[in-house]
Amino acid sequence: MQLFKKLLNILGQADRSRERADNPLLILPEFESLKRTLNIVESARRHGEQGYPPVEATRLSAIEEKVRTTLESERHKVLAWGESRISMIQNRLNALDITGTVSRCAQSDQAFELAAQSLISDYALRLMRLENSAREREAELCAYKAQQHSGVAKYRKRRNEALEVYQDEIADVRNELMALKQAFLDNLESDVLACNEQVVSYQSNLEEKRSIKPRLASGLNKTEMLLTGLVQCYRAENQLHRNGRRAPAYFTENIALLAINLPDSDTSEDEVCLASQQQALSHLIEQLEQIRGRIQSSFYEKYNQLMPLSWLPEYPPVMESSITAKTV
Repeated sequence: MQLFKKLLNILGQADRSRERADNPLLILPEFESLKRTLNIVESARRHGEQGYPPVEATRLSAIEEKVRTTLESERHKVLAWGESRISMIQNRLNALDITGTVSRCAQSDQAFELAAQSLISDYALRLMRLENSAREREAELCAYKAQQHSGVAKYRKRRNEALEVYQDEIADVRNELMALKQAFLDNLESDVLACNEQVVSYQSNLEEKRSIKPRLASGLNKTEMLLTGLVQCYRAENQLHRNGRRAPAYFTENIALLAINLPDSDTSEDEVCLASQQQALSHLIEQLEQIRGRIQSSFYEKYNQLMPLSWLPEYPPVMESSITAKTV
C-alpha cells in the first residue's frame, strides 16, 4: 500500500501547477482524499466484522463498485479534457496560416504601383484644369504687356494666384503619394513581423499538441492506479477484520475499467504545414529588400511625374522640380 501511495503522490505532484492552470478536468482527486470521501477504511472494517462479502461472493461489493464507477467517471473527465484540448489546439493551428499574408507581401510592390497610379489618376483632371488656368493667366499677362507697358500688376497677381493654387495642389498630391508609400512600407514590415509571430505560435501550439498524448496517458494511468490502490485498501482492511473467516476468491482478481477509444492527436499533417510556412516566410525575408526597393523606385517615378510649372520666369519655384532616387 505504501508503494501505491508514493507512486500516486509522484504522479500527482509532477505537473500539478501547470495542469491546474490548463484545465481542471485533468486534475484527479488524491488517493487519501478519495479514501476519505468513499469511506473506504470504515466500510471495510464494518463489512469485515460482518463477514461481508460472503466467501462465496463472485460479484463486487457495493463499495468496490462505487470505487470503480467513481474512477470511470474520473477517467471520462480526463478523456474529455484531452478531446477538448486537442480540438482547441487544432482550431488555433488551422487559424495560424500565413500563406495569404506572405502572398500579399510578395506583391506589395505591384499593389503600390496600382495604388499610386490610381491616386494620380484621381487628381489628374483637377491638376489639368489648374495648370490650364495658370497658363491662361500667363497668356493674359503676356498679351497685356504687348499692348501697354503700365498697370500690369493686376494681371501679374492673377497669374501668380492661379500658379500658386496649382503648385499647392501638386504639393498636396506629392505628400499623399509619400504617405501612401510609407503606409505600404509600414504594412509590409508589420505583416512580416506578424507572419513570424504566427509561425512561432504555430510551433508552440504544435508542441503542446504533441504533449497531449503523454499527458492523457499519464492521467488515464493514474485513474487505474487509484482504482487498484483503493480496492486493495478496502480488501486488505476487510480481511484484517473478518475474524478468521475466509475472504471471497474474487478478492485476488483485479478490477478492469471499460475499454476506451483515445482521441486522435496525430501531428504529421501539422508538421508538414509548419515546414511549408517556415519555408514561405524564409523566402519572403530573402526577397524583402528587393520588394522595398521596387516600391521606392515606383514612388520616385510617380513623384517625378508631378512636376511644378517651371516655365514661368517671373514666378519663383516653390518646390524642387524633381526628386532623385536614393538607396533604400
